[in-house]
Amino acid sequence: MKNIFTLVLLLSIISFGMAQTLPNNDFEIWESGGTYEEPEFWHTPNPFTAIAGAVGVTKTEDAYSGTYAARLETIDLLGGSIQAPGLLTLSDFNVDIGSGDFSFSGGYFLQENVSRLTGMYKYAGVNGDSASIVIYNFKHPEGEEIDTIGIGVTFLHDTEDWTPFEVIMENNNNHLPDTFNVMVLSSGSTDLNIGSVLFVDSISIETNTGIIDLWNPLASLHVYPNPAGEMVNFEANDMASDRVLTIYDLNGRMLSKSDFNDKAIQVDTKVFKTGILSYQVTEKGKRVYSGSFLKK
Repeated sequence: MKNIFTLVLLLSIISFGMAQTLPNNDFEIWESGGTYEEPEFWHTPNPFTAIAGAVGVTKTEDAYSGTYAARLETIDLLGGSIQAPGLLTLSDFNVDIGSGDFSFSGGYFLQENVSRLTGMYKYAGVNGDSASIVIYNFKHPEGEEIDTIGIGVTFLHDTEDWTPFEVIMENNNNHLPDTFNVMVLSSGSTDLNIGSVLFVDSISIETNTGIIDLWNPLASLHVYPNPAGEMVNFEANDMASDRVLTIYDLNGRMLSKSDFNDKAIQVDTKVFKTGILSYQVTEKGKRVYSGSFLKK
């Protein structure tokens, strides 16, 4: 029996450990692995499938923006005993080429609820094949079971031109996650079709506090006490001009907006309802801090 990487199997193993990484969302930076390349900060099966003489993820100059995009192709390995889709993920990825067994762990450390993922794609599926994208938020407290907070799935169909896509997160609860992950695959059916090709570029995610540029890390901000009682303090590393602090509830409604030009600011939270609140800090309209805190 052939060993097949399928979306069904991928969905069954999304609840593993946690790791922190910084995505290269425009796929502009690639690292050499000797006989293959990988987009920096992303993980693919290339290190494993290259042993069998083929890779499913490659760099292409057929890009929507910038110089490069990622090209994912469903490939055949070991004389047809294994079929594998091209795969991009923020998780750590391990494959046993001999048995076809594989596992994922980790993701992008993010203490915000992601509402959707967007990007651009082109696709040519073989025999009615379709590409697939899976996103999910979860939390894995040490010594406790994994809390899968939300998951979203979409399928991409044939298009010769660069076309926008979006994946909507369907939340299971209103808990605060600590990890976000995405898996992009060149095939999304149980019967993979060799030669299906997906081009993907310009990926971003959106939270209840706005769109996040995954390529640029947000600076650190000291928020205390957390949980907050009647007051919460925000402390930055330096002073700034045109810096603004905005606090939101979990539905994205703005609760307060304050100038934050000094190194520290204190916000009265007595009128805020108990629960998880999120915040963002902008400087001259550019987002520089983002996160959440608990109002008790």
